[in-house]
Amino acid sequence: MKPKAHILIVEDKAILYKRLSMALTEENYSVDGYTPSVEKALERIQNKLPDIALLDIDLEDEATGIDLGKILSSTYKIPFIYVTDYDDSETFFEGLKTQHDNFLVKTKPHLDTKQVVRAIQTALARNSKQPTPAADAILCFTDYLENTKDHGRQQVSQVPLPYEKIAIITTNSNKLNESKTKLKGRPCYIKLRTNYLRLETWDGQSYYLPTSLADIAGKLPLTFIRINESEIVNLSPAVLQGRINGNRLKIGEHVCHISKTYKPEVEKRFELLYRKFK
Repeated sequence: MKPKAHILIVEDKAILYKRLSMALTEENYSVDGYTPSVEKALERIQNKLPDIALLDIDLEDEATGIDLGKILSSTYKIPFIYVTDYDDSETFFEGLKTQHDNFLVKTKPHLDTKQVVRAIQTALARNSKQPTPAADAILCFTDYLENTKDHGRQQVSQVPLPYEKIAIITTNSNKLNESKTKLKGRPCYIKLRTNYLRLETWDGQSYYLPTSLADIAGKLPLTFIRINESEIVNLSPAVLQGRINGNRLKIGEHVCHISKTYKPEVEKRFELLYRKFK
């Protein structure tokens, strides 16, 4: 008999993983292997996309289940349920921001597996429509939107820009502000119009979107991260040249500064994308 759905359990307690796995297998679900960390979960997802995930919050390593929930919601569009020991309001409301399908507190001394199975069934029924395939590109404008309206019948005004080609997404134009550059001793660029973004490719081409950094940030793949008030960068090894003293990134030909506000999230993203050895 074909399994009802494939489930990823992200849980660092092997005994609890085994109990959940057995209960779900008895209900004719297929269950992925033991997954105790966010890093391992992302590896599992790359190998086989689950229909739904169960996430503990306190996991191995520094990244949490809430960190993973953000990724599942924004990048993969995979439904997920938190199954956690945490019963405090702060954690609950933090979890709400990730658009989960349910928040279950582990009952003691034993987890109520029947409650978990019913929550899964409810979430799968709610998300029963075929998932939309993840986009590989953004449809961008070749100029400001109002300028493209004057293009001739044969002139292209919008082009699909693959994520892998994007190096930087910025609110800056590619024109230097000479006075600020002289004053600060580093390149400073003239700002774009309000609610416009410029997408620069690794080979220096520019495209435009009539939106804000805040709006686009949650709709990008995992390799993209906001690093300051003006820039989102691509941390893919194809684009990232490296780090400079921890506070700057070499992205293509650009040196980009990581602000204090965004540095904690930048560090978490590096931990998810790259294996580090001390």
